[in-house]
Amino acid sequence: MKFKYCLEKGLIKRDNKAKERIPNSIETAERFLKSANKTYKIQEYELAEISAYNSIFHSFRGLLFNKNYLERSHFCLFTAIKELYKDDKEIADKCNIADRIRLSRHNIQYGGILVNKEEINFVLKTAEEILGIAKRILLGIVWKK
Repeated sequence: MKFKYCLEKGLIKRDNKAKERIPNSIETAERFLKSANKTYKIQEYELAEISAYNSIFHSFRGLLFNKNYLERSHFCLFTAIKELYKDDKEIADKCNIADRIRLSRHNIQYGGILVNKEEINFVLKTAEEILGIAKRILLGIVWKK
């Protein structure tokens, strides 16, 4: 129902040229992850989590593009990934985790919530794993831990 709602509201749209956007999306995800790691090193955990979330967002965006869709909503991006990749347990599991990170990022950015070291370590690891999954699926690159 949620996916249908996103389609009806135009927050997810079909686009046969969406796949052309995949390389840029992966490059953007890589840049945000690199930035997240740099800000982590100087203990700017809130900024690191926002950057890590942006990496996750762009990794999943690449997966959405792969199915010939565009998004106009963070919520609908995750809703669409859950629907379009529902047969892939690894993506579904990571998407559920990423959706919780989406809410955390919102609370950091708009509510001034602080992040502890344990949380940012988890978010950075998750962002790295999701980028690895996206690269494997979209670019045929095998990610190594």
